[in-house]
Order: sequence, then structure tokens, then C-alpha cells
Amino acid sequence: MKVTSKALGVVSAATLSLFIAQAGAYEPGEWIVKLGATMVAPDESSSNIKLNGDTLVLGGNTSKVEVDDDTQLGITATYMLTSNWGVELLAATPFTHTASGKGALNGLNIVELDHLPPTLSAVYHFDTGTAFTPYVGAGLNYTLFFEEDLTSSADAALADLGLTGGDVDLDNSVGVALQFGVDYEIDDKWLVNASIRWIDIETTADIDFDNGNKLDVDIDIDPFVYSIFIGRRF
Repeated sequence: MKVTSKALGVVSAATLSLFIAQAGAYEPGEWIVKLGATMVAPDESSSNIKLNGDTLVLGGNTSKVEVDDDTQLGITATYMLTSNWGVELLAATPFTHTASGKGALNGLNIVELDHLPPTLSAVYHFDTGTAFTPYVGAGLNYTLFFEEDLTSSADAALADLGLTGGDVDLDNSVGVALQFGVDYEIDDKWLVNASIRWIDIETTADIDFDNGNKLDVDIDIDPFVYSIFIGRRF
């Protein structure tokens, strides 16, 4: 069958009209709620671990820490102030991470911790006239750390150094958050979403022991946060 330029033009026009029919600019006063998987992937750096204020040296080596990834259920709620500008709140079920040693304590799981990272952002949506709506955002994050505990392997390893009964505490963090994402409208109510965020998270971890000794380390967690959501407009 011969495909003419006229036929191609009809198909192209039909495809474009489908995108436009699916797309609908966001409206002032509208809520957009999204739910799905969110992964926190730390891009961390840390100071050397210190014992009583001095750098801990074992076998001539110092030690830092690294933090692993975790994926949880995430949710965002966006209130549209105009057809382009919205205010978005990110929340999630608690993330659980393990802080492990590098250097002298390489491979030792030291601390298990939970945290919640609520983030409030101003978000600008670009009206493309299609079903795709990209957006950018910036805001503030507050990270609350809790349930911080030494692992059993760390208890045993530190006991060999005369450090027993360790009590862990991590400082909460306030920092900036930046994001880029895109919504794809399935129809006038439902959409799918993908986004990436960078969040400035800094904390100091203190471990106080029964005999008065103290370990501490400064950690810039600075994670990239990846989300895949299903959303609905209200």
C-alpha cells in the first residue's frame, strides 16, 4: 500500500490532536496528588571518625563512613497557585539506612537509622500544549533522624577497643532541595510521573559510651531522590 504525504499528514495531525486532547493546563486551586516508589540514594562524604575529639587511627589508617540506598512509599501533594506555579509537599514512609565504615573500619556495619525527609517546594510547570508537562522546583527539606542504633557487629568490634554500651544520636538537618520532573497525562484526571531531586542533608553522628568515651563523625548525605508515581488531579 502506498503511503502518501497527505496520509502521513492526517496521521501526524491525529497524533498531535490526541496529545492535545489528553493535555490540560493545570488550574489555580487544583490539587495534584501522586503516590508511588521513592528511592533515596546518598551521595555522601564524611569527615574522619573521631574518638574523644581526635582522629581515630587503627593500624595506621583512619576511617570514614558511607550510607546505603533505600526505597519506600512516597507521596506528594501539590496545590496550584496559578496554571504554572504550585506548592508541593513530599512525604514518605520512613527510610532505613545502614552507615558502614570505610578505611580502617572498611565493611563494618556501624549504625542502623531511620529518617523522614518532608520537603516543601515551589514548583513551576511548563505548559507544552501536549500530554507532557515538565517542571522544576526548589524548596526546603527537614530530615528527622530516629531509631539510631549500633549494629551487633559494631558492638562486638568496638568492645574490642574498650568501647561498650554505645548510645547513638544523629542531628536533624535543614537544607535546600532541588528537583526536575515530568507528568504525563493519561486522561483529564490521571497521570504518571517521574522525578529526580537533590537534597542537602548534613548531620553529625555521636556515639556516647558507658565509660565516657565518645565517637563522632560529620556526614554530608546529600542524596539523589528518584520517584516513579501515579497521580490524580482534584
